[in-house]
Amino acid sequence: MVNTQESHAINNDRLAKLRLRERIGYGLGDAGFNFYWAIIGSYLVFFYTDVFGIGAAAAATMVTVTKVIDAITDPIIGGIADRTNTRWGKFRPYLLWGALPMMGAGVLTMSTPDLDETGKLIWAYATYSLLMLCYTVLNMPYNSLSAVLTGNVQERNTLNSTRFFFAYFSSIIVGAATPELAEYFGDGDRYSAKGWQLTMAVYAVIASCLFIVTFLTTRERIQPAAHQEKTNPLNDLKDLFVCRPWMILFVLALVFMIAMTLRGSSAAYYFRYFVERPDLLGNYIGLQMAGLMVGAMMASTVTKYIDKRKLMMWLMCVVAVLSIAFTFVPKPDRHGVVDITVNEAVQLDAQTLLGSAHEDGDRYQWLRHDKIFWIIKERVPLAETGAGLTLENAKGQVISVIRTRVNGSEQDSADLPGEIIWMFALNILISIALGFKPPITWAMYADVADYNEWKNGRRATAMTFAATTFSQKIGSAVGSALMLSVLAVMGYQAGQMQAGASLDSIVYMQTIVPGMFALLTALSLVFYNLTDKQVENIQHELSSRNN
Repeated sequence: MVNTQESHAINNDRLAKLRLRERIGYGLGDAGFNFYWAIIGSYLVFFYTDVFGIGAAAAATMVTVTKVIDAITDPIIGGIADRTNTRWGKFRPYLLWGALPMMGAGVLTMSTPDLDETGKLIWAYATYSLLMLCYTVLNMPYNSLSAVLTGNVQERNTLNSTRFFFAYFSSIIVGAATPELAEYFGDGDRYSAKGWQLTMAVYAVIASCLFIVTFLTTRERIQPAAHQEKTNPLNDLKDLFVCRPWMILFVLALVFMIAMTLRGSSAAYYFRYFVERPDLLGNYIGLQMAGLMVGAMMASTVTKYIDKRKLMMWLMCVVAVLSIAFTFVPKPDRHGVVDITVNEAVQLDAQTLLGSAHEDGDRYQWLRHDKIFWIIKERVPLAETGAGLTLENAKGQVISVIRTRVNGSEQDSADLPGEIIWMFALNILISIALGFKPPITWAMYADVADYNEWKNGRRATAMTFAATTFSQKIGSAVGSALMLSVLAVMGYQAGQMQAGASLDSIVYMQTIVPGMFALLTALSLVFYNLTDKQVENIQHELSSRNN
């Protein structure tokens, strides 16, 4: 227990400015969480359907059920964390206690035992549920920690910007490196179960080390009143559900996560079946995370001049407009690069890849793209120099061709067509706008915890964050289930080229549908009534009460 003198000193320090060491230490914790979350958000659905071999409809049901169960555990863990008392604080110890179990759960989730269809589903239900439970036990206290390091409004903005800079930085690594690592550990086969399992093992070890760094470098300064631990956790929930600012954030998180899940999970399908350049997926997701990181870092500066609510409304409108524009980017008229996904003899034609006819005197050089990391690749010349190329057992190879004409001009089939350039440009702009959202809204959640303490005399930090992440997980479940259900209804068959309604649904889930949900997010903020100025006044009044 924290004694009265210690509690008084801590609360007097509630407006403290944080040192760079503490901001970085806290941010590295979210980098650790995103070694799990990024692979779940961007690749788990694809892993279940195209690697583990679970049907889209069955995967949709499984993901929905497990995420709903997981969401229910959030308020439970929140209530427990609010009433935890150790010499290290309320929230920091969970980073030590939960790291090892989550490591094991992550590796099991990405393991694929040789089972029949029913056995695979049971395994997926069990391991994914275990992973989400372990994630909640660590992540819920970690989220709450940001609200007790300091009550200074601008310090919180800066803290959360730093946090999401590191979160997106690790997401860049995961988004870009996962296909490459899966292929490397899978002995050249990116769809190898072994490759995905070992990739998750590497991520889990790194994440556990980062959780320990966060534990060692942070300090909890804000504590609830001494009688708080004796109250019923249901009273904490009651306070939230009559709190207008929190209710708006609850709806915002729900709608926003549907949009983000649709956008993240559909990218693998979009590049495999619409763009027909799965080799570009790592680049696309990596640059997406880079855009999110830029937006997160800009947030702390921009919020000095614009109220968080107004800024969020404008940004979500920008996302909606750009997403609608994305819908009108056409399918590339040529692909230029062939990503061979079958272990059979393959015949390639230079004219098809280049999009123009052969002329007398044309010379050709075929190249194999050996990936080093993300956008860093080495193109290795092949012996064949004719207009056609036949390869035996070439699964996993990426091939392009260069044509040299009599006049010395060259045409490289690997040059990106304009359609793909537009896809990347819009993706980066949308991601920058979306990058503002997490640091802003997590600062808002901390503001709501202070508001409830000021209004009701009770502080329920973890419960405030827990009930909000409950809505996020429900939104994520709805997004995953919606995508998988649509694929199942539209006749999606894993590994086969899609057409008609199946292909259109993949395009819409990557573009216009997330845009519509972003617009709903903006509309929900019209009803948010807690301004930055009000929060500053509340902080000063709370500080005076404690003194």
